Amino acid sequence: MENINIRWAQVEDSEVLGTIHAESWKAAYKNIMPDDFLMNISIAKRQKRFEQALINKTEENAVILCNDKIIGFICLGKARDEDLDESFGEIWGIYLHPDQWRKGFGRELISWGIKELRNRGYLKIILWVLEENYKARGFYENIGFTEDRVSKEIKIGKVLKEMRYVLNAKVG
Repeated sequence: MENINIRWAQVEDSEVLGTIHAESWKAAYKNIMPDDFLMNISIAKRQKRFEQALINKTEENAVILCNDKIIGFICLGKARDEDLDESFGEIWGIYLHPDQWRKGFGRELISWGIKELRNRGYLKIILWVLEENYKARGFYENIGFTEDRVSKEIKIGKVLKEMRYVLNAKVG
């Protein structure tokens, strides 16, 4: 039987966070982002980024462990969008190592994140997802997130469209 635990990330988790982030991006965004961009994603650079974020407390990351091994993480906090008020929390990102996809860990982790944000008093929760990332969109829609008709263009190797999803506090 698998032992699942979720805890706040520590600075010493930076290397595994960098690995999971890089590997999940390469798998999730294949055929969405240019191959040369994905091939240039560096675990070392991602590790350093997480290390600095955890040292400086600029992000709140929680890790999910299966049998004491970190297999994914979630980043959350207050919504960063200027058009939203203080009642909105945000899931800034959720990542699982590709070897752990479709095993229920993502649902476990996002449920934990939703509960954490609700416990902080947020009435609605948002997240952003690439328009072409149909698997992720289906995952979020299954949980109860809906598009709120707000989108933006970002450039990550090419111009991409991100869509904002929202979850009301009493759903999910």
